[in-house]
Amino acid sequence: MSKGATATDAPESSVITLIDASALIALLGAEPAAGEVQEMLNCGAAMTTLNLAEAIDRLKRRYDLEIERTRPVIEGLLAKSLMLLPLGPAQAWRAGEIRAAYYHRSRCPISLADAVLASTSADGRIASSDGVLLTVAASEGIATAALPDSKGRRASVR
Repeated sequence: MSKGATATDAPESSVITLIDASALIALLGAEPAAGEVQEMLNCGAAMTTLNLAEAIDRLKRRYDLEIERTRPVIEGLLAKSLMLLPLGPAQAWRAGEIRAAYYHRSRCPISLADAVLASTSADGRIASSDGVLLTVAASEGIATAALPDSKGRRASVR
């Protein structure tokens, strides 16, 4: 996929892998899922602008990685293998619907960023180590790929 392409520009036979913040964090933080995420990027993957913002925030807070150090790496990925999906009105409405339908503070704490990701995944699959996101995606009929978390455990879809 070329830089600047959208999910609807992809051939119908291909499945776009949408990654969330946890996948990008795994790659840049050299976590157990890093190799799998790199393979997904080699095939062309996408993420939303909101998930990118979440990843940047968490990379700073979890790994104390300065934005000045992560920016060139992330921009390199965006130039070569990571498509960035903007949030439009249709996705915003759908994300709000998804979060309103599933969110519960303790039983299903899906983040707004992950609800946005689910709203953009029409013909793709979502790759994440976040069990809540994977469960909501599966409930919405979205294909999923469970990545190992930072301790190497794979989430199960409930």
